[in-house]
Amino acid sequence: MNLSGQKINAHHIYEGAPHPPCSSSVRQLRAFHQHAQEGKPVKIMTASGPFTTSDCMNYQPLVDFLHIVMEQAPDVVVLTGPFVDVRGEEEKDGVTVVDLVDDADTAVEQIVTYEVVFATKVSSLIEEMFAANEALETQFVLVPSLDDATAKCV
Repeated sequence: MNLSGQKINAHHIYEGAPHPPCSSSVRQLRAFHQHAQEGKPVKIMTASGPFTTSDCMNYQPLVDFLHIVMEQAPDVVVLTGPFVDVRGEEEKDGVTVVDLVDDADTAVEQIVTYEVVFATKVSSLIEEMFAANEALETQFVLVPSLDDATAKCV
C-alpha cells in the first residue's frame, strides 16, 4: 500500500498465473446479439471520478450523472474511481466527516471510515436510482483508482 506516496509496505504477495481471459466465439456473440439484444446495439456509458467537488463531499457530480443514466437507460455503466479520493482535503487529514441521517430523519455530522463514506454515498445513490426506476436493467461496473481510499493497491 502506498497511501502517502513516500514508501511502500507489502502486506500480501500474490503468486501464480492469472486466470485465462473470458472469451466467446463469434457464433455465440452473434446469437446473443440476435436473441437477447433483438439486434439492437449495446449502449454503454462511462464516467471517471472523483465524483465530489474540491470543497464538498455531497457527490453532486455523481447525482447529476445518475439522472442522465435514468433518462437514457444504458445497458452498462462503467464508473472509474476515485470514489473516495485520497487527495481530497478531508481525506488528506485522515478524517472524513459526512452527513448521516439518523432515525429521526435529521442530518448528523459524524466522523466515519472511508468504507462508510463509500457505502453511504456512492452505493446508496446507485441503490436509490434503482429504487426510483424499478424497470431499469442497467448493469454497473465499478473500477477503483489508485487514488481510492477504499481500494487496496496490488
